[in-house]
Amino acid sequence: MGRTLIANGYVVCVDQARQILPDGFVAIEESEITAVGAAAQMPGHQSFDEVIDATGCIVVPGLINMHQHHWYTLFKGLADGYLLEDWVANFLLPLSKQLTPEAMHVSSAIAAMEMLATGTTCAFNHSVTTTNTELVRASIEPQCALGIRQVYGKEMRCKTPGNPDHPLTLNEALAAFQEEYRRWHGAFNGLSRFGMVIESNAHWVAAGMSTEELICQSYELAKQLDLRISTHIAGGTFSLEQGFLKYLRETGRTDVRYLMQLGLLDRHWLLIHGIHNTELDLEHMAHAGASLVYTPTSEAIRGGGITPAANAMRAGINVALGTDGPMVDYSVDMVEQMKACMLMQHVRHLDPTCVTVEHALEMATINAAKTLGLDKEIGSLEVGKRADVAIFDLRRPYVGVLHRPLSNFVCSGKGSDARVVIVNGDIVYRYGKFTHCSDPEKLFAEAERIGTRLVEQAGLGHRFVPAWRT
Repeated sequence: MGRTLIANGYVVCVDQARQILPDGFVAIEESEITAVGAAAQMPGHQSFDEVIDATGCIVVPGLINMHQHHWYTLFKGLADGYLLEDWVANFLLPLSKQLTPEAMHVSSAIAAMEMLATGTTCAFNHSVTTTNTELVRASIEPQCALGIRQVYGKEMRCKTPGNPDHPLTLNEALAAFQEEYRRWHGAFNGLSRFGMVIESNAHWVAAGMSTEELICQSYELAKQLDLRISTHIAGGTFSLEQGFLKYLRETGRTDVRYLMQLGLLDRHWLLIHGIHNTELDLEHMAHAGASLVYTPTSEAIRGGGITPAANAMRAGINVALGTDGPMVDYSVDMVEQMKACMLMQHVRHLDPTCVTVEHALEMATINAAKTLGLDKEIGSLEVGKRADVAIFDLRRPYVGVLHRPLSNFVCSGKGSDARVVIVNGDIVYRYGKFTHCSDPEKLFAEAERIGTRLVEQAGLGHRFVPAWRT
């Protein structure tokens, strides 16, 4: 890695002072940021192994995607027109049964490339399938090999009334989780971190897939290891037959209220989606220190609604952004999510000031780092932090005249404008090329071959045909 200098860029630090340096630099030594400042303070080029000229570019902390399902990349473009509950039953579950280590490995690599090529340097991978040692390895190793930072959220599942064929009892599942944690947490020079997934929402509990015993004992382990816990909450259709209202009527409580009643809600929880969160839910979350992860385009494509993210911010909740997996919505472009977040909140509240471009960037950087408990390491451009940096080219016709470059970037830019991406001080993407992948075309061809086969095996081959509607 050596010493790298990023020079002459429009540097947006997202540090505590929220510095913006119109003609700034970032100095990196090995994996760490050693200096950030204005051009007048810039050290001489001769003392660096690599100098990146960022003229005409915006330099920001590497973007952090707080909700991803990496294997979904194999099945992009096939899920149009499903409501969430129908998508789960008729699309997700049949495909999840077909997954193999080979499929997981290639999809993990493709997911890493898509994120790096759009300026994302870290993601939380929320496991929605039952994994074993082989599948966990196939998910983590390709990502780390390509150089992206990953928090792998391993699912906590066991034999329950709704999941009688699971091979492990709860105690065995807890022990297996700890074994994987010891194997992967901190591996690859810290690129690999571990998290936990506990599906605690009403429809999982009602289906018998999760039980109070599973939720409570898994939480205690996560708390002991100080891991972040990801769970889908308050999502789906507003339907009495199969959606959120059905379970609210049956149980008399919301998903957030359930965690409060169990005495579990605290800073460890990442509450995903939260479309139907009530004002009381938001008060509970703020009091407990839980984070909300907002996935604006995922919710929109399923017709699920708009999360009250601006209300959550006003309540004092830490709100971060994610994309969801790319067979829900088809993009993991975090620049797109920042813009969608602004637009949808403005429409929900009929207020063009409730989420600013600055708020949106915070949600994709420092807020996300706080959500992970990694804000001392990543999420801003500051001396002593890990060198996770994304450089985007603003010299594009559609980006336009740069009166306020940050506004242009968020509202007119695209993730594909990423010019150079650095993770842990390592230049992993530069000018359309991946440093640690010599033949991406071969990987994409393999992914298409495997994806096609698994779709056919799942009995979903009809989804390949465009559905023109009259």
